[in-house]
Amino acid sequence: MTEPSKQRFFELIPSGTNFPFVAHRWRYILVSLLLVLVSLGAMVYNAATKGSALNYGIDFAGGSQVRIAFREGADIDVADVRAALDEFGYEGASAVAVPDAEDEVLIRVKDTISISEEKVAACEAAAKQVGQARLVEFHHPEGGSKFFLKYDTQPDFLAVERALSAAGCEGKADRGFGREGEIVVEYALVGIGAKIAEQLDQKFGEGTVDHIVRSETVGPKVGNQLKIDGARSMLFALGFIFLYVMVRFDLRFAPGGIVALTHDAILVVGAFALTWKEFSLQTVAALLTIVGYSINDTIVVFDRVRERVALDRDAPIEETTNRALNDTLSRTVLTSGTTLIVVLAIYFLGSGAIRDFAFALIVGIVVGTYSSLFIATPIFLWVNRRFYRNRGHLEWAGDEGEAGRPLLAEEGAAVDEHTGRTIGEERAEIRGEDLASGAVTPDGRRRLSRRRRRPKPPSDS
Repeated sequence: MTEPSKQRFFELIPSGTNFPFVAHRWRYILVSLLLVLVSLGAMVYNAATKGSALNYGIDFAGGSQVRIAFREGADIDVADVRAALDEFGYEGASAVAVPDAEDEVLIRVKDTISISEEKVAACEAAAKQVGQARLVEFHHPEGGSKFFLKYDTQPDFLAVERALSAAGCEGKADRGFGREGEIVVEYALVGIGAKIAEQLDQKFGEGTVDHIVRSETVGPKVGNQLKIDGARSMLFALGFIFLYVMVRFDLRFAPGGIVALTHDAILVVGAFALTWKEFSLQTVAALLTIVGYSINDTIVVFDRVRERVALDRDAPIEETTNRALNDTLSRTVLTSGTTLIVVLAIYFLGSGAIRDFAFALIVGIVVGTYSSLFIATPIFLWVNRRFYRNRGHLEWAGDEGEAGRPLLAEEGAAVDEHTGRTIGEERAEIRGEDLASGAVTPDGRRRLSRRRRRPKPPSDS
């Protein structure tokens, strides 16, 4: 009888690999510390030489966003618009095609509308009576690009536009949002938009710009509030992840996860500081995405570490932890590698904000994979030894006369009261034993002898 053929599968990381993650852990931590110092140093250098630690986008630094429609058949490419904006002197400007809208371009510049208090007062006076509608309330957010007008009856939008334009506030009126029964008109100023449209007409020919679809401005105060909200979202994410890891695993695992995530966030921000790429709300979204991706990878590693420590509690914890890291190495590399291929495609084929988003993800995936293997687990080992003195690995839970089990064993696992071992461990041990030896019952269970409990090792004190 011929021996059945053995099917072999492709292995990126050969089985039996024993890379010394734990033995050289302090070297890797030193590399991370150096990278963190470089990132922080780049931000300090930028703040000293350029006035800002990061190249904040319109969302944070303030600026204007203009949506322009070209005349049909103008054949103006987005790349031509970007080149024209650079020529006009709009530093850090961007232009992207509007999806599902032919011949429309969305332009972002850092310039804001500058309107004096005298002109605002003149526009308010011009809007007091529009036809039969009488102005009840007028509001202009400081540094903003909109007026919010509340009337007692519904005014004609074209009449509002004519009245305000005559007072020197060119813009577009539209229905606003308010409480039930309130009549609110939202008036968007097009100062910057009108200027850009005029410059594009001069560059590409009169009549190239058909009309301005929308023009908005974010003031410096709003940008500062968005900075605070972005930082707060990161802190909330890290705090809830800390609680999750603490409940899901053990308190000693949580610090390693949080240190790894903080390390990832700092290095991604440092990459933006070094390359002077625009840091916007999309970048904050990328950071939160990276935090979620990285903790997922770290959770997989922690789960294998906990499993290995519970099964091999008599071996040194550094040895079992290193074995666990090697067990997950193939999965970690394959998962991160396939994700990285997709993000690289987005980076090379995309443009504008999408490309910056992809850049953040590329850096985040690389440093997140690194931190899951080289940062999170060594921190766990340090916390376990420094604050817990390895309790839960070589020592037993339970007082004298009570059933004991490893503290890092799965919660709720069935434990043999005589051996202190989980039933899963017992069954794993007997899988290779012969039924004829009598050590195994016909239903596959082991006849457990009433052996004397392993004595509890003396405490350090």
